[in-house]
Amino acid sequence: MESVNTKVQTGLRLDPDLYNRLKIKAKRQKRSFNSYVETILEAAAGADYPSLGKGFKVSNEILSLGNTLPHYSEEEIAADERLSYLLSK
Repeated sequence: MESVNTKVQTGLRLDPDLYNRLKIKAKRQKRSFNSYVETILEAAAGADYPSLGKGFKVSNEILSLGNTLPHYSEEEIAADERLSYLLSK
């Protein structure tokens, strides 16, 4: 079975000094530059909303609120991990 690449490739312009410092830090942690930068960006972006974590159980009261939500297209649901999770329960 073929694996599906769920990553988006993007170009990023960085100051050369910043780029070199990030490369050094990634190497010290024995990680790729991409992996290191992705971790930094994930930490910055994740600060806006809490993570439920794996195995988190949503109460029936909260799940019943799903019946009051408007209809979302499959594309909209697939594009939003939290919405997809909540609507799959």
